Amino acid sequence: MSMGPTAAWKAARVVANTSRVLAVELLAACEALDFPRPLRSSASLEAVHGRVRERVPTHGHDRVLGPEIEALSELLRSGAVLDAAESACGTLE
Repeated sequence: MSMGPTAAWKAARVVANTSRVLAVELLAACEALDFPRPLRSSASLEAVHGRVRERVPTHGHDRVLGPEIEALSELLRSGAVLDAAESACGTLE
């Protein structure tokens, strides 16, 4: 029996879980950028922040974050976050 399908299934789960962890980190980073407003950050960070805020609003009050984490996870997997950073400062290498 081949172990390929099992390995592929596990790799897909790892990618999905990693994107969720990165989504949580991205959400926390965007919340941190909101605190010192009206001060601004770099162009690429502001572009990423703007892209995130198009999908997920500022917290403001306690709520379940599952839908926001899934939305950001999809945004990360689609490449939209990287596109926003690259368009703000040129191609990242």
